[in-house]
Amino acid sequence: MVHRPGEELKDWAHGMYVEDAGTNILFDSQGRIRSYLKGNGIPDIALMQKQHDTMVSLLEQEGIQVHYLEDPSHYWTNLTFARDVALMTPKGAILTRFAMYFHQGDTVCAQKFMSEQGIPILGAIQGKGTVEGGAFCLLDPQTAVISRSARVNEEGINQLRMLLSYQEIELIVLDMPASYIHLDEAFIPVDRDKLLVSTFILPDWFLEKCRDHGYTLIETCNEDPLLTNNCLTLEPGKVLFNAKGMHTMENLKTAGVTVIPVDISEINRIGGGIHCATLPLKRDAL
Repeated sequence: MVHRPGEELKDWAHGMYVEDAGTNILFDSQGRIRSYLKGNGIPDIALMQKQHDTMVSLLEQEGIQVHYLEDPSHYWTNLTFARDVALMTPKGAILTRFAMYFHQGDTVCAQKFMSEQGIPILGAIQGKGTVEGGAFCLLDPQTAVISRSARVNEEGINQLRMLLSYQEIELIVLDMPASYIHLDEAFIPVDRDKLLVSTFILPDWFLEKCRDHGYTLIETCNEDPLLTNNCLTLEPGKVLFNAKGMHTMENLKTAGVTVIPVDISEINRIGGGIHCATLPLKRDAL
């Protein structure tokens, strides 16, 4: 599932640069933040769409069926990052609840999509709980990982743990450094027994736990631009990867992982990568 960047991004023309924050911010009529973009200037929407179309084309060439998540209101400016709207588990979807206002309409779009596609909705994060999809990883059928951060709180984690327990899935919780938001900025499974990890971000106890479970750790190179490691595993040992992450691509290839590069530099500008922009709905059983 993806959302093609569209009409909603044209509202960036009304954003304003806040010098103290070094950020371009789009406010709504009540002064709430609808979206933000590091640095000055606004995205090149046409280029972003072209890069997104190329990404989707590569997915389809790999035999992957792609569905589009739509927002008839064209209001919610972060829907490009479809990963965050739900957590996919073996028995169905768990809808997320967002900490920030600018994502909160995404859940409604996701619920409508899941219902139309006949995808079981097992539950939703509610009340004061917050969880976002980029912070979640189903490592294997019995183990999931969630990262606690400014976007994922203890109440949300407790609700998620309960919903996963019905499927006998253990939940591992780790804390992200304050400057990071989601787990997928530092941790992506790329094969049955291989993980792409940022050892300069993740805690040692977690990395050791992964090694103890038989995983080979492939290093993200910190000389590559941010978010280049935010890739999508198409099948065991094959990834769709950011073309700018040259050093990390070499690390993957050396470890026996097939890499398909794609340029998504303009999508990176709005704060996410390939993993953020895609939500796998169903995979073939191995």
